Amino acid sequence: MKFWYLSTRKAGKDALMQETAEKMGISLEEKHIEDSLVRSDSPEMRELLRQMEAARIDAVICRGRMERILKEAGVSSRIPVIPIQFLASSTFSLFVQVMKQHPEEFLLPGAKAAVFSHQPLLINREIIRYLFHLEMINVVMEEDAPEYIRRKLVQAREEGATFIIGGLRVCREAAALGMRAYYTENADEYESYCHTLEMAVMFVENLRSQREYRRTLEFMMDYSFEGMAMISPDGRVVISNAIVREILGQKEITGRPICELAPELDRQKLAAVLKKGETIYGNILQIRDHAVIVSAVPYLKNGQIQGAILHMNQKERVENLESQIKNEIYSRGLAAKYHFSDIKGDSAVMEQCRYEAKQFAKNQANILLFGESGTGKELFAQSIHNYSTRKDQPFVAVNCGALPMSLLESELFGYVGGAFTGASRQGKKGLIEQADKGTIFLDEISEMDLQGQVRLLRVIEERVITRVGDDRVIPVDVRIIAASNKSLQKLVREGKFREDLYYRLNVLTLRIPPLRSRGKDILLLAEEFLARYGERASKNLELTQDAGNALLSFSWPGNVRQLRNFCERLVIVSDRQKVDGGMIRRQLADICEEFPEEERTEKEEPEVPAPNLSQLSEKERRERERLEEALEASGGNRGQAAQALGIGRSSLWRKMKKYGLDETY
Repeated sequence: MKFWYLSTRKAGKDALMQETAEKMGISLEEKHIEDSLVRSDSPEMRELLRQMEAARIDAVICRGRMERILKEAGVSSRIPVIPIQFLASSTFSLFVQVMKQHPEEFLLPGAKAAVFSHQPLLINREIIRYLFHLEMINVVMEEDAPEYIRRKLVQAREEGATFIIGGLRVCREAAALGMRAYYTENADEYESYCHTLEMAVMFVENLRSQREYRRTLEFMMDYSFEGMAMISPDGRVVISNAIVREILGQKEITGRPICELAPELDRQKLAAVLKKGETIYGNILQIRDHAVIVSAVPYLKNGQIQGAILHMNQKERVENLESQIKNEIYSRGLAAKYHFSDIKGDSAVMEQCRYEAKQFAKNQANILLFGESGTGKELFAQSIHNYSTRKDQPFVAVNCGALPMSLLESELFGYVGGAFTGASRQGKKGLIEQADKGTIFLDEISEMDLQGQVRLLRVIEERVITRVGDDRVIPVDVRIIAASNKSLQKLVREGKFREDLYYRLNVLTLRIPPLRSRGKDILLLAEEFLARYGERASKNLELTQDAGNALLSFSWPGNVRQLRNFCERLVIVSDRQKVDGGMIRRQLADICEEFPEEERTEKEEPEVPAPNLSQLSEKERRERERLEEALEASGGNRGQAAQALGIGRSSLWRKMKKYGLDETY
């Protein structure tokens, strides 16, 4: 550390200060200036100030009068000014010296001493009264002009002062007024100097820490993507980053009122932040021909408002950043492209299904989609994501049945480098981690093994993941939409699916109706698919009424996916514009093992005694499984199950008896 000591005393008078500094290992350089030149406007003083700044010193040490002059010159705002401390023991020394030389002053009735100083004396007046049997008043001088000193002396006399203790200037003016005044040397100067130098070292060290903290803070703020500024309780800028200065068009704004720099700011709202702790969020203002998004929050310390943190961002910059993020998400294939408007169908069951899905999208709870293969479960999952508050965040789809169990775990949770043979050196972020802040769609969740189910349960309960080969936990915020075409309740009973995971996933259940229960939606979808594939093949196919009836009579076990593929086949094989019922039936017969049973009336269906299950054909086993899944999904409600299967209640009853399900449901 490098200090300067400014003094008006004659050479040699302050040798003790230099000796004290040397003993303490402090670099101190003494600078002498004539007492008559100690004015903030004198050329000599201005030159001294210039040298002071050029020397890059850490602090200036001086006596009280010099401290005031330096502060008037503005030095203290750039270089710390430390006044020599006048200790309580120094005050005692003054009184002891006067008492030795002029004991009569202490014997007068009502004796009162007026001690003049540039700083308040740190001493209890009761102690002076007890030790010296007199009263003491402390006159703190704010100026050095003779008129000011005389006025203070007269005021002290009026307050009953019988003698004066002070510096040479005070003693000179007191004598001119006929007042007894005594000038004494500080007998405890060494202690005062030690204390002052210690205080200077502590002050500079603290200042350096603050400056380092400020530089770190400025560095962090400059690397922020948004404009930031700290505002003092009186509305002035304490610290800011480059983006705020760029928005305001100013190179230096520290110490300036923010409302003068940005007159567009609402003064009343800002005052409410600084005084009442309110917030400003997302206000759009026009500042220097730019739309700027402004927010402000109170800065609290120990529960008290100490200012405000101001955020500023050009609206165009925010929109560009959002666009970049969206493009990045799309480029990585982590985006949902479908919306509810893409889900076609006017049937009552589809209207209800869409309504429930929209209601579910408004919440953050996990969703379980149940539906047969080909009903459009991922279409619903993407639409729910795009209708939710997470729509601008990633959407990640995983087919749990398409990956080997050994690979599914590492894909979902990621892994660290070298976690297993063939693992990337850099490791890999898992799909759940990639979906952070967004949605992950787990299709065919029923195919996940029990170990994977345990890890997924932890994600749901604790919102953390652990990569394969690592013990570090990574927090994630992700919404889970799971889907299954199998009865999870049945799998729970069979011990193939964890019951706790089932209840965690089954917070909101959406049952997607099979195509056969959607009535004329079949025709609506068929016409759309024929138009789509017909445009590609430069064909314009039309369905006759009989063709429509043929489509409606088929059960469509593969649902919308099967209908779409069938329409593509029609476009390819058809050589005429009109498609009739005969062509539909022939094409269905070519691609399906069964001809639609729904063509027969319920009266034509004979009641057949239940055969031995081991004797069922492959076709009968598939039909029995569909019946059981529909009954399971409806909770044993035969009316709902019949509607889901697209058959009558009596037909359902006969089939249940045929396959021995009538006693179970």
